[in-house]
Amino acid sequence: MAQWPSPLEQGARLSVWAPSSPAPQAFPRRFARGVRALQDDGFTVRTLPSCSAAEGVSTLAPVELAAELHRELRNPECDAVVAAVGGWTLIGVLPHLDWDLIGEAAKPLIGYSDITALLNVVAARSGLVSFHGPMVISEWGEAGGPWGYTRDEFRTVTSLPASGGEHVIEAPAEWSDELLWWDKEDTRRRAPGTGGERIRCLRASDAPAEGPLWGGNLAVLSLLAGTAYLEQPEDCLVFLEVEAVAPDELAARLWQLRMAGVFERAAGLVVSRIGRARVCLSGFADFDQVIRTIVPEHLPVAAGYDLGHSEPMTTLPVGGRARLECVDGAEPRLAILPPATR
Repeated sequence: MAQWPSPLEQGARLSVWAPSSPAPQAFPRRFARGVRALQDDGFTVRTLPSCSAAEGVSTLAPVELAAELHRELRNPECDAVVAAVGGWTLIGVLPHLDWDLIGEAAKPLIGYSDITALLNVVAARSGLVSFHGPMVISEWGEAGGPWGYTRDEFRTVTSLPASGGEHVIEAPAEWSDELLWWDKEDTRRRAPGTGGERIRCLRASDAPAEGPLWGGNLAVLSLLAGTAYLEQPEDCLVFLEVEAVAPDELAARLWQLRMAGVFERAAGLVVSRIGRARVCLSGFADFDQVIRTIVPEHLPVAAGYDLGHSEPMTTLPVGGRARLECVDGAEPRLAILPPATR
């Protein structure tokens, strides 16, 4: 079982790493705003050289990005590493990482989207819980500051080793999947709404499903299929963060995971709210039907959780244990279980 890193306390020193998109260079105003928001929240923030780089398809060469992370994990002035933003290129960094060093450093690694390629492997190879949580540009850089739910969930989940209690994931009062272009429209907070998907049970089970959390962004998990890095523990709770797809694309990606054996090793499935959802050319728009059809019938399934690209978002401990209760006629209950400290 993966062990939790030390809790993030007031005044913790965060190092910002940019292993994917060179967005800190492309959107310096929003990046600076995100750094200030973290500082205003009581963190000490240090930006790494990758945040000032833009080379080829990423920021630095994969071997340089790995070396940068290794140096920071050895740095006694660093308490945790948070990603600047997502992108598409972290997969190329994986072969250069020292998994023993990451485990021995035992420092929280935080991000989502492209960072999915790293989080699950850290749990599998380093024996360390990492966090599917907010990043500097996308969440902390929001105009007016991060959404309260995002901030509170991050603070709560990353400090669970100190509290020692379980944490139930509740739905936020409002959410938004509005898209504001960071280079043109990033002058206001995204407009909230109260409609759309709700947290719901798609398939009930007589008994709770319990296991380590495994998953992340569906598109990035698809990149790992067929590689040595799609490492999944047995009887895990799979969580999938999905955005901007139509039902036919969702079906294709779920079939890919099923054929890769992901659902055979799962105890249950949690699916995110689908922000900026699209419809098929036929007009078909029933995502729930797609999920029920493709995911094996023995698995309990809950959907509508705020896990990623819509705002706000919760934070999940990848490799940490959780329990899912899906009962007919009731709202699902997803609880992060008390962690074992390292």
